[in-house]
Amino acid sequence: MHFSKEQLLSILKKRTDPDLPEPAQLEQMNSQEFGTLLDELQIFQLELEMQNQELAESHRSLDIERIKFEGFFNHAPVGYFILDHIGTVEQANRTGADLLKLSKDSILNKRFQSFIDPQGWELFYAFLHQMQTTFSRQRCELKLLLAEGQQVYTRMEGVAIHNPILDKLQYYLTVIDVSESKAIQQQILDTSHRLEMTLNASGTGTWKIELGNTKLFLDDSSYSLLEINPWEFDGTIKGFLALIHPDDQLPIRQKLFHALYNFKELELEFRMLLKNKRIKVMAIKGQGVQTPEGSSYFVGILMDITLQKELAGKAQKLQEEKQRLIFSTAFSAQEKERHKISTALHDSVCQVLYGIRMNLQSIQSKHELQEELKSVNGLLDQAIREIRELSYELTPSVLLDFGFVAGVREMALRFSTATFKIYTNIKKNADLLDQDLQLNLFRILQELISNCIKYAQATQARIVVCTENNQITMTVADNGSGFKISPEKAMLKGSGLRGIKHRIYLLNGALTFKTGKQGTFITITLKNDHQIARADPS
Repeated sequence: MHFSKEQLLSILKKRTDPDLPEPAQLEQMNSQEFGTLLDELQIFQLELEMQNQELAESHRSLDIERIKFEGFFNHAPVGYFILDHIGTVEQANRTGADLLKLSKDSILNKRFQSFIDPQGWELFYAFLHQMQTTFSRQRCELKLLLAEGQQVYTRMEGVAIHNPILDKLQYYLTVIDVSESKAIQQQILDTSHRLEMTLNASGTGTWKIELGNTKLFLDDSSYSLLEINPWEFDGTIKGFLALIHPDDQLPIRQKLFHALYNFKELELEFRMLLKNKRIKVMAIKGQGVQTPEGSSYFVGILMDITLQKELAGKAQKLQEEKQRLIFSTAFSAQEKERHKISTALHDSVCQVLYGIRMNLQSIQSKHELQEELKSVNGLLDQAIREIRELSYELTPSVLLDFGFVAGVREMALRFSTATFKIYTNIKKNADLLDQDLQLNLFRILQELISNCIKYAQATQARIVVCTENNQITMTVADNGSGFKISPEKAMLKGSGLRGIKHRIYLLNGALTFKTGKQGTFITITLKNDHQIARADPS
């Protein structure tokens, strides 16, 4: 690096007497001083060269950073806009221009509010005002109007900055297209609205339980279903359980906490005790939800199923009445057929046998073929006795003619033998029972005693019939060997026991068995209300 004459004289002025003219200053310096001056000048030269190199490096770094900034600014995934104090666009990046579907040149020096839906101008001006007065970051959502009537929903963030170089206020904005998320949000909102309307129309509420605490959230529909106000519910599981009917609280509590603890699907039915002492039947359905963040909660629906339960109960009652009517019709037809057969045996076959016996006795009186006729008479007596027994079993005439008490006692006498005794204890007011009821009870006793004789290997049996407090209790006990299989399986295998079960069902009664090596104890209980389904007499 070389110094000009003017630069050299400027340096010398600092080293010599400034009052002397420049040639005189040079003449005053000796060779030694001049050499020292040259050395110092060389040092200055090196320092200036180093400073010049550092300055060049700084310029190069600034150029690199400027290129990086320009690349980031133009190719950023969000739109950048710099506005002046009245909203005029001073700078915009390429993403912002693409968002507006315009070129950068056509955007600059235009008012940014010209791209905004007029309905959002007031919000935009308030957005600028908030930035200007607070100098803090502000947010808003606005709809932009593009060419050809296109629309785009955006989320804006901005801050107001005083530019010290230009000495003016500027707004720095970022603009993001949220049209897709807005559409999804609107779709979710519409779906939620439709779901809410559906739930309200169907009388259904929603609930939520966050795991890890005892909080339970109910929506407005749930409060309406439970007929309580929000301030009357403390928002806890314990408070909700307190609304349940006392008889249902313990099992529901156990099932609820079991489902929550094991994170299983929940499905409950229970009665709610309302403030006016009315009872509603409610149902809860729900399932666990695991969020990506790791939290867990249960969510579900609450339904009023009182009407459904009432209708189901009526349907069940109608079905039971239909079933009882079927049984009644079958038993009635059975009794009619038994009566026809019994009458035919008694009035026809038996009379013929009686006639034959009388003729044989007449022949026998003439001392002809006495031994042969004696054998024939014995066979006829046996046939007549068996037919009378069969006729009695088909239609118990004592029961029909003298009542239930006499009929059961007569049956006990007929079935008793030297090795098997039947004892009876029957209240006399049993004769006042409805005739159909008497016949059904008699058939039940008949079948039970018959089974006892065939299978129990008993030596005695006892029949007790009690009719008190509008209730009938009938027991049959024996000292036999008991059932070889369970009573339930015996019911499935034996047609006689099935018939007993059907008759008891027809009478709205209950049947209990106690059986073992000490014998069998059978109890039948039913109300004495005479409400037996009857078949059409025709």
